[in-house]
Amino acid sequence: MVEQPKKTLTFCAMQYGIYMGVYLFMTFLFSVWSRYASIFNTLGALLLIATPAAVYLIMSHFVRRQGWPCRFVILWLLGICVFFFAALISGLGEYVYCQYIDPDFIPEQIDAMLKVLESAELDSPEMSDFIATMRSGFEHGALPTAIELVFQMIWTKVFLGSLLSIFVALFVCMYYHFQKSK
Repeated sequence: MVEQPKKTLTFCAMQYGIYMGVYLFMTFLFSVWSRYASIFNTLGALLLIATPAAVYLIMSHFVRRQGWPCRFVILWLLGICVFFFAALISGLGEYVYCQYIDPDFIPEQIDAMLKVLESAELDSPEMSDFIATMRSGFEHGALPTAIELVFQMIWTKVFLGSLLSIFVALFVCMYYHFQKSK
């Protein structure tokens, strides 16, 4: 019987990144749709809370099925790459949503944020100046574009995903070595 060659870590991360990208995009959609029905807010929060479990499933599947050794650095790199590819996929969907499906999404969100800040009782003169500056910029059209927002979200997802991957990779390695020692 011919042994199948191992898939590269990057190839596996791309495959897992497809699923994680759809997962992150669904989280985005549920959080956006929470303006219309509160059930979407609940679903978005549940998906967000379940993200470490999804990363755990990906990493444990990688260790069991791909034949790679269970080493912290390998799993951490897998997590970083998975979040990178997932952020690209979800970013594409978020760009399409913000640019074409709901082009008023960004201005509506900024206006809602400014209304909340203006209605808050803030005694700080610095905060009042900040709100006035933000309102002036908003009225003059100094808004981020959809692509600028998506790039910020991509970098945020990769950064937070790498931090999350540290803890999940440690847990997967400890659990794997505990099971192996039994």
